[in-house]
Order: sequence, then C-alpha cells, then structure tokens
Amino acid sequence: MTSNPATSDPVHALRAARQKYGLARLHMGVLLEHIRNSKGWEGHAESFTGFLEELRINQSAAYQYMRVARRFFFEMPLPDAALTEMCMANISTLDLASRVANQENLAEVVSIVTALMSVTPRPPWRRCSTQKPRLKRARGASRGLPRCSGCTGSFQTTNASTCAMPCG
Repeated sequence: MTSNPATSDPVHALRAARQKYGLARLHMGVLLEHIRNSKGWEGHAESFTGFLEELRINQSAAYQYMRVARRFFFEMPLPDAALTEMCMANISTLDLASRVANQENLAEVVSIVTALMSVTPRPPWRRCSTQKPRLKRARGASRGLPRCSGCTGSFQTTNASTCAMPCG
C-alpha cells in the first residue's frame, strides 16, 4: 500500500471499493440497456442472451442491473448523491425498489433503501438456524454416493474414477 490516506486505511479502502462496485453495477445496467435497445449486440452474437453468455454475464443479474438503471437513471433520474448512496445496497434490494418506485413515492423508496443498508445484520448464531436444514438435506442426499480414499469423512471406495465427490 502507498501512503495515500484513502488506501492506507484498509477499512476506508474497502468502503471505497464497495462504492465503486455499486456504481459499476449501475454503469453496467446503463450500458446493457443501451446495447439491448439499440441492438448493439448484433454482430457480436446471435441474440442478446447469447451476447450475455459470450461476455459471461449472468442473465438474471444483467436484467436486474438494467431494471435498476432504467428506473433510477433513465425514467426517474436520481441526483448523483442519492445514486451513490443507493448503489451500496445489494442488487436484489435495488431491483425490488426499482419495481415499486414511482414519482409519488420515490423519496420514500430512496430513504427506505438507504435505511435498510444501515440495519445491523443478524448475529451469526441466528443465521445458522436457517442454514442447518439445508446442510442436513445436502448431507442426506450425498450419504449413499461412493467416495474415494482422497475424500475426508467416511471412505466407501478407493476407486477415484467412481467417486461422486469433486476430489475424484
């Protein structure tokens, strides 16, 4: 790291990187919306979906980015300060906000999204209770699968070619 005050504090640098990432998602949404509407993907792929695949952009994420950009950049442009603040929210929250926002409730939607970002996350021990059932199901589903001697846990086979685990 250099002696630049913005990068000498890793927490400050991380916050700045998150903000850049959030704004980059909005920028990607603006670009993708423009490319889709102007058929700018033609000559690069046979369809817009093919274009996304070629660029290795998740289709669902791309459409979320475009909905957010369409609403908050094209249809109801927000001031730069509000966009910068809101872009720190996760994309699912922004996508939902873009679907419900209108001229009458825009200020309220922006304040709700920014308030949601300041909510303290649940402690890890509270999150675990919702994750345990999925883990049990995954363990139960893999219980009968053969495993090679390279796997950890109970070894049921020594033949790596028949192993159902990714280590084989």
